Amino acid sequence: MEDEEDTYDDKVRKIEKEIVEHLIKSPIYSTRNEITTKILIYIMLRKEITQHLLKHLTGYSSGKISQELNNLVDSGMIIRKKIPGIRRKVYTFESVEQISTARIKNIIAAMLKWQDHLDKMKNEMETKRSKLETMNGYDNVMKVIDFYLPAIKIYEKFSESLEIK
Repeated sequence: MEDEEDTYDDKVRKIEKEIVEHLIKSPIYSTRNEITTKILIYIMLRKEITQHLLKHLTGYSSGKISQELNNLVDSGMIIRKKIPGIRRKVYTFESVEQISTARIKNIIAAMLKWQDHLDKMKNEMETKRSKLETMNGYDNVMKVIDFYLPAIKIYEKFSESLEIK
């Protein structure tokens, strides 16, 4: 476990920072915002890390770090552990598989929430077709809706296999 201060050698910390910067740009993490990605990568690299050290390593405020950590804990991607005898907490994960599975479940759950909204939009646009179809952009919006609705059916199948509700 990391102490409150960063005990890594400067050369190792520089290599670690290069790894973080490289992974942020990779397609693996491209769907998350930069702060969340940095936090996740540092947790994976350090295995256990405090909020204070994350603040030091990322340069983000304590409040922003806390908010992102809470979101990651709530999503099931990471775990918050209290250190016995002191008020400090560390953040860790069980496995990369756990992080990946939680991430996939969250993406699928977010897509499934759009189904009703897209169905309503499509119905409204079809109901008002005679007024809307001559407007610039109507066809493009319908194409997007018609693209995503069948895709959501595929997400539903994934959801069932991953037991997402």
